[in-house]
Amino acid sequence: PLGVPFNNLRNTSSQQLLQERVQKDRPGSPCHKKFLTFNTEFTEQSICTASRQYQNLKLKELGNSNLSDEELKRKSEKILEKECLCEGLAVPAALVNGIEKAKQLKAVSICPGPNLAYFSGTFSLKEMIDHIYGRSIVLNNLNREHMFINELEMYVNHLKKEIEESFEELTIKQIKHLKGFKSSLLDGVNYYKEIFLTMRLETEEFRQKSLNILEFYQDEIAAIRIPELEFV
Repeated sequence: PLGVPFNNLRNTSSQQLLQERVQKDRPGSPCHKKFLTFNTEFTEQSICTASRQYQNLKLKELGNSNLSDEELKRKSEKILEKECLCEGLAVPAALVNGIEKAKQLKAVSICPGPNLAYFSGTFSLKEMIDHIYGRSIVLNNLNREHMFINELEMYVNHLKKEIEESFEELTIKQIKHLKGFKSSLLDGVNYYKEIFLTMRLETEEFRQKSLNILEFYQDEIAAIRIPELEFV
């Protein structure tokens, strides 16, 4: 609901509940905790973009727009895919400990770190501890870049996607946001370079490889063109 990229596990009970609501023509989630209420597009008091209130207002606005059926479907799906993270990420702890509260949902969201892709199965806590302390290896054979690099790749792809999606309806506010996004990414690359140079537990080969990848992404980000508004 915050509009920033992160990893989200598919086919969770939270996503199943989301689809059930859409099928019943009651999209969005009831907003009880209100931790992620930052949007003021339709209301003076901020609301969450995963909430039922926001999604109904946004879908109504789209329905009154002169959009093609294909464009309407694409934009509607983007609105409807947002899950309630306040409930979905917090409820597992309540379920495990047998804590029940009024209006508490039981659908679970899972937002794993990017390194989850490099593990080869399901492991016990002891097995994971042994892996952390180097007593065993539970990773698969996939090439594993540093977590910072995987995160950087995700954000570069997100910037490109944002530019592509906003190209036809560009505003001054969006251009300012995209330029700030690009600038922040370049600052992040420079910061990562400093971090990798100070790593002493990694091999020289690993550090140099990581720095080369950072150079690649730095050039790629610098080459991304932020469109400008043309005034006639």
